[in-house]
Amino acid sequence: MPRTLAILAVVLTAGSQLAAQSAIDLLQQGVRAYQRLEYDAAVALLRESLSRRMAGVLADSQRARALSYLAATQLFQQQRDSAAAAFRELVRLDPRYRPDELIFPPQVTNLFDEVRRATKVLTVQVPPATELHPRLEWFTARLVTTSLQTVTATLARDDGTPVRTVYDGPVADSLLVKWDGLTTGGDLPEEGRYILRVTPRPETADGPRPLQVTLDITQVTPDTLSWPAPPTAPPLLPERTSATPALGSLGAAALAGGAVVALPALFGRNADATGARFAVAAAVSVAGIVGFFAHQPRPIEDNIRKNAPARADWQRRVEAVKAENAKRRGSARLVIRAGPVTVADRGAP
Repeated sequence: MPRTLAILAVVLTAGSQLAAQSAIDLLQQGVRAYQRLEYDAAVALLRESLSRRMAGVLADSQRARALSYLAATQLFQQQRDSAAAAFRELVRLDPRYRPDELIFPPQVTNLFDEVRRATKVLTVQVPPATELHPRLEWFTARLVTTSLQTVTATLARDDGTPVRTVYDGPVADSLLVKWDGLTTGGDLPEEGRYILRVTPRPETADGPRPLQVTLDITQVTPDTLSWPAPPTAPPLLPERTSATPALGSLGAAALAGGAVVALPALFGRNADATGARFAVAAAVSVAGIVGFFAHQPRPIEDNIRKNAPARADWQRRVEAVKAENAKRRGSARLVIRAGPVTVADRGAP
C-alpha cells in the first residue's frame, strides 16, 4: 500500500495546506478514497472534514454523509468500536438518517441498526412559523425517536402555567403531534410566549433529555362590521305630537305673570294692591302650568304603525351584523413562531 501511505503522509504532514481546503472538498476526497479502498487516507480526510476546525462548514446532511463513510471505513479496518462511535454521533445528529443500502454492504447497515436501537435519542422538529384557524387547523410538531419511548408533550405559559397536554403516549419511530390552537377549556390562548415541552417517561439519568421549544403566539382578528344607522325622519313619520304648544302655554304664562308684577300702577301702591298683584300673577302662572301639561306630546298611533316595517327591517340588519361580527371574532387566526429546540432541565414543569 505504498500509494495509500504516501497519501496519508501528505494529509498528516501538510496541515497548513489542508486548512486551506474546504470541508466539502475534504469530504469528497474522503469518499473517493473509500471507493478506491484506500481506507487510511479516507479516515484521515473524513476526520479532518468533521474536525472542530471545520465546524459550521458542512450542512447536517453533509456531516451525516461524512459520518456514515467514516464508520464504514473504520469497520473495514476492523475498528468496530470506532465505527460504532461514529454511528452513535450520526444517530444523535439525525435520528431519521439511514445509510444507503445501495452503497454500503449489509455488515455496515446492520451495525448501524444495532447502534441506533441501543442509542436512545429523542428529537423535536417544528416549523419556524405556522398560521392557523383554531379548531379547524393544526400546529404540528414531529417527534422522532430511535427506539420505543413514552413521551408527554405539554404546552405552558413561559411562567409555567399549564395550558394543555398535547400528547401523552408511545413513540416508536416518528409521530406527528397536533395542537388545534385551543386551551384545555376550549378557549383561544392569550397572546404571549409559551413553552412546548417534550418529556420522556420515565426520566432517567442515561435516557434522552427533555426538550423544549419557545412559541411566540399572536392573534390576528378580522375587522368587524359597523352597526347600521337607525331609521330617521324622513322617511319615518313623526310618532309624537309637537311640544311647541306646551312650551308656548308655559312661556305665555311666564310673560303674563311677569307683566302683572311689573305694572304696579294698574293696581295702586298700597299693600292690598301689591298682594292683589301677586295673586293675579300666581293665578296666571298656574294657568300656564296647567296648559303646559295639557299640551304635552302624545304618541301618534297611526304613524307608529306605518313606521313599524322600517324599524323591524333595521332591527333585522342589526341582528345580522351582530351574528356576522360574532362569527368573525370566532374565526381569529393564530400566528405561531417557534424558536430553536433546546434541552430542558430534568424534572422541570
